[in-house]
Amino acid sequence: MRILQLYGVKPVRFLGMQKGYRNESHAFELADGERVNLILYKSEPDILPRIRRANAVADFLHDKGLPVRYTLDPRIITLKNGERVKYGALYAYLPGETIPWEAYTQTHIKALGEMMGRMHGLLAGYPATPQLQGHSVASEYARIAARMQRYFATPAVAQAIQEKLHLHIAGARLAKLQTVLAGCENLPHQQPLHMDFVRGNILFSREARITGVLDFEKTAFGHPLFDIARTVAFLLVDCKYKTEAQVRKYFLISGYNKRGGGTFKVTARALPLLEALVDLFLLHDFYKFLRHNPYEFLNQNEHFTRTVQQLQKRGLVLQK
Repeated sequence: MRILQLYGVKPVRFLGMQKGYRNESHAFELADGERVNLILYKSEPDILPRIRRANAVADFLHDKGLPVRYTLDPRIITLKNGERVKYGALYAYLPGETIPWEAYTQTHIKALGEMMGRMHGLLAGYPATPQLQGHSVASEYARIAARMQRYFATPAVAQAIQEKLHLHIAGARLAKLQTVLAGCENLPHQQPLHMDFVRGNILFSREARITGVLDFEKTAFGHPLFDIARTVAFLLVDCKYKTEAQVRKYFLISGYNKRGGGTFKVTARALPLLEALVDLFLLHDFYKFLRHNPYEFLNQNEHFTRTVQQLQKRGLVLQK
């Protein structure tokens, strides 16, 4: 409540709090019935410029009419507790809800593709800024790929993966991904990207219409295929009641290419790079599972097992 007073806002009712990967969202209702989100960000390196990039891109899209979470006040507050510093910002409250992975229908998947296509079309006209252009998605994932390669090459890690999960990482494929990333720096169509366009950040109405796109904190500069591949990787794992062919048709062809209206289209020529980037994001998800969970219990996690199945199908992870 005291923090909201810094923005000149007087709430009458607290609506609840939700925790995200790098933030906490506190929802409030005001006297006039308007709802607002106070978001407090976790302390981590580079968080302040990350917030600024996210707010700038989201506010640009809101001004163009896209249903994204936007700032109600440009100020970013600073909260200090001893040497610990946190930041916060005030945002509009968006209607709708996230839906579980098994509930995604053909209509939901097409809506995702259409919304991403519209978003990319608008962001192609985003004014060039050093703040954003200096944050290259290809460079960021090149660093991530290097970390993954070091991790999987560690003898103790490789032994544990083999003994506890009966798996082996195709190291040559991972090395090839680094070559692919190096070639992405100078591709045409470079623009701002969302880079976290996945289930938890998309709000739907009951009619399967997208009412909100959230969490632009991973915004980076690069080729649209990075954004597309990140979402395709999510859909291949999460939409367990849809075949791969259906996912690609609904999201890429019917949604992104036909309904999205953007200048960039996913053509046959773009498919090899798209598939390489899907490999990258699936492997990164697998890596994060290993880093943050005991190996012994991972096979009880359906998201992990479905990720492994995709990686095996694509030859990045082998059964031992």
